[in-house]
Amino acid sequence: MQFGTMSILFREQLGTDEHIGYIESLTRIRRAGFTNADLNLCQLCAYKTTLHLPTWQRDAEQIAQTAQDLGLSLPQCHLPFKSKKTKWQTAEDYAFYIEMFYRAVDVAAVIGFPWAVVHPDRYPLREEMDLETLIQENHKEYDPLVDYALKKGVNIAFENMNAGHFAKAEELVEYIDSYHDDRVGACWDTGHANMYYKGGDQWEPLHTVGHRLHCTHIADNRAKDDLHLLPWEGTIDWPRVIAAMRDISYDGALILEPFINNYSPDHLKDINGRYAFEVMRLLEQA
Repeated sequence: MQFGTMSILFREQLGTDEHIGYIESLTRIRRAGFTNADLNLCQLCAYKTTLHLPTWQRDAEQIAQTAQDLGLSLPQCHLPFKSKKTKWQTAEDYAFYIEMFYRAVDVAAVIGFPWAVVHPDRYPLREEMDLETLIQENHKEYDPLVDYALKKGVNIAFENMNAGHFAKAEELVEYIDSYHDDRVGACWDTGHANMYYKGGDQWEPLHTVGHRLHCTHIADNRAKDDLHLLPWEGTIDWPRVIAAMRDISYDGALILEPFINNYSPDHLKDINGRYAFEVMRLLEQA
């Protein structure tokens, strides 16, 4: 089982609102020892990357070339989702979000990502909406986007949430199966699962997802807040999680989604990156 990290390992810059660029992020990821990386494309909606500009295709090609030159594999990426970083207040803001969602798919296709992760919508956390209705609403929102991605050769993996609908494995599976297409699968976020299942065993939920699993977000927490800690810094039983993934024959990468460098001065980021690599190497052997 291979492992890697999301580009957010090298993204935030302490004392500024700017983000580290993707090429520098990939370079530092490789320097830390990783050979697999996931590009977090959510920055497109926050104007934190050049990929929202007319030069996006040239820049995407440069990212792809950089990854190839570095010997980095790119098994998955993360498409934009409705978060604080999107900062929409108007219909124009929402239109920009949709435009950037499609742009992110285009970027993924140019770079060559086989899978892209998407958050199913909970509108938000509307527990009173029954699951069937919620799935129908998600189809209305996502079907055009999913169709667009599949035509571009980018498969879609819907992610388990940390609360409300689609946090439970059975609900996520019901939504995925409603597409009747093997190119639509699942991303399992271990931190989200630890929150929803309140620190409980992830063996059964992972077996429920089973063959649908194509992507992972690896993070730890203490079953309360989505802290994005490194493995063994929270309460997740990692040998049990890895055993479950092996038991369902998951052959994808374990992709770290860390916040370890979010508040670190730059001279510590590479040290933290190397430490994160060593933690993931140990996790691979769990």
